[in-house]
Amino acid sequence: MRTLLTVLLLSSPAAAASLSASFTVPGHALGSFGQPESATEEPGGGAAWSADGAQVYTLDTTRMLRRWRLGDGALLDQRRLPAPAALPDAGPLPTTALHLNGLQAGALRLEARGFRNTQPAALHYALNLRTGATAPQQGCLSSRRALQVCAGGTVLRAEGGTLTWTTAGATRTRALPGGRLQAVALNPGGTQAALLLTEPQADWGTHGRAALLLWGAGGLRRVALGPVLSGTPARLNWTPAGWLLAAPVHDPRTGGVQAGEWLSLHRPDGVRRWQLAPGAGLRGIWPSPGGQHFVTLRAGSVPEVRRTGDGALVRGLGEAVVAAVPLAGQRALLALRQGGGAGRVARLEGGRLHTLSRQGAAALAAHPDGQRFAAASGTEVRLHRARGEVVRRWTAPAPVAELAFTPDGQALSAWIQNEAGGEVRAWRLDGTPLPLPAGALFPLSSVALTRTGDQGGPQATHRERLSAQEPGGRALWITPWRRGSLAAWPSADGRAAALWSQHPDSQSDPVVTQFWRVNLRTGQGGPVLNMAPTTRDPNSGWSLAALRGDGRRALLRESTGDGCGWGQYGFALADLFMGRRLPTPAGLATGFNRMGGCGFNVPFPQAAFAPDGRLLVQDGNRLDWWTFTQGAAPPQPVQGNGTP
Repeated sequence: MRTLLTVLLLSSPAAAASLSASFTVPGHALGSFGQPESATEEPGGGAAWSADGAQVYTLDTTRMLRRWRLGDGALLDQRRLPAPAALPDAGPLPTTALHLNGLQAGALRLEARGFRNTQPAALHYALNLRTGATAPQQGCLSSRRALQVCAGGTVLRAEGGTLTWTTAGATRTRALPGGRLQAVALNPGGTQAALLLTEPQADWGTHGRAALLLWGAGGLRRVALGPVLSGTPARLNWTPAGWLLAAPVHDPRTGGVQAGEWLSLHRPDGVRRWQLAPGAGLRGIWPSPGGQHFVTLRAGSVPEVRRTGDGALVRGLGEAVVAAVPLAGQRALLALRQGGGAGRVARLEGGRLHTLSRQGAAALAAHPDGQRFAAASGTEVRLHRARGEVVRRWTAPAPVAELAFTPDGQALSAWIQNEAGGEVRAWRLDGTPLPLPAGALFPLSSVALTRTGDQGGPQATHRERLSAQEPGGRALWITPWRRGSLAAWPSADGRAAALWSQHPDSQSDPVVTQFWRVNLRTGQGGPVLNMAPTTRDPNSGWSLAALRGDGRRALLRESTGDGCGWGQYGFALADLFMGRRLPTPAGLATGFNRMGGCGFNVPFPQAAFAPDGRLLVQDGNRLDWWTFTQGAAPPQPVQGNGTP
């Protein structure tokens, strides 16, 4: 009778999942403002001010528009802007980028850049924020061929090496010095002009030494600037305090542009009052109507308001979620990025954020005992008590991207990013390094998993296999060779692991992916689940998105990606113990589907199971909790720990 009951329980219908809670951290998603994809283009988005300078609008590359109150940084509202009907996306991937150029009479001034009949196209229009109506934008507009700015009845236009100044019916022209013109600006009266010029230093590329050309009643004056600038478009604005500049800086190591721009303020005569170097990670500059403040963007994630007079930080606008680790009881540990390069680690509980540490982090891990957590920022690794106090610090050999404790809580492993791409490192909790075998996989579990590969498959194709060994080095098991790649993720309890690889009989892309569960001590495998593609996209495939602590329930992801575009086609729940797909509610199965591409930094959903079996899906700054309501973890068979 006991055996029959066990069989019935193991084969009972899957627990139903439902969305039980959702929380959104006010702010733009991490990296959603993006970075330049080449040395000749700029990302979409931007900022604008209300006429009284009391509110700020920020637009990221996902076309998410947010409105903030300057006084306290509060988020007032948000909406997603569509591509204009006259210049829609050219396919399933987003192709129309929106640039925010200001706010006038309750309407956003926008520029859409995309493609029409496979040819680059641009559209300037105004969007009424109250009615949603759009109208073609008239007036003084720049184009890809000419830079133009208007103020006080004056029109300044630069095209084809010639600068034309038209005011009060009179026109003056002047030949521009050799070089690449990147930006032009006028004062409100139209009596003074500034131009940013880059003088190429080599036969290749567009980078070179930069100079400000100041033109007024006294003629043309040239002021040399320090950095070597890229050819990417820059921003130059007039304020009562002087000329505000944000310019991309050449990266000699990559030949592209640095992540941060050169920001500076110059007096009307060109003398520099202050500067912020590229290392600050700031990009773009949008001054307020009165010129007392400006908005800039930090690390493609957090808008900042700064004082024009000295460049000092006033406040960041919102926060960006860098990492999220689920805890039992529908709680989570969050690493948050803030303005000014600051950050914090907070616990989300009861719909509120409780700050644990004012030190930022790029990676987090929760200790199995619930009384400690680990955080990493750059190469620094920290062990904290649950309330946030730092217990230990040590240094990794390269920046840390991911962290995980071993199931017994005695060690911490990390995936670090180095010149070779990445590798695994591990330490005892006092910071003492642990030796790992070559090819070790992240995360370190109760055993060390390693992967080897060669070109010994059919027709000299790539193949891989996995092996397991005890911490002391004794070999435990090894898998047969698998054509293509073979991936693994251990369960949090250290008893099992999920493995996945393409079906051995797959002949063409997209391939069928096989998933199965193995005992970490013996390597014994359970039933195989075959996940067939739902699309003809040759770059698509299924992979593991999250694994419950006992290694049984899994969240699988079908996604795609190539050199530029990427997309998510769906999530699917699976029971790896039984080797079968489970019913998945539509909100989870397709609610996170989206496409991204170069210049469109759409968040890629991340998922993880909490110790109590709840599922957390992080979608940018939004955190969704999914609860399985028909019972908790199914019982495990009695014939051995972790046996599939």
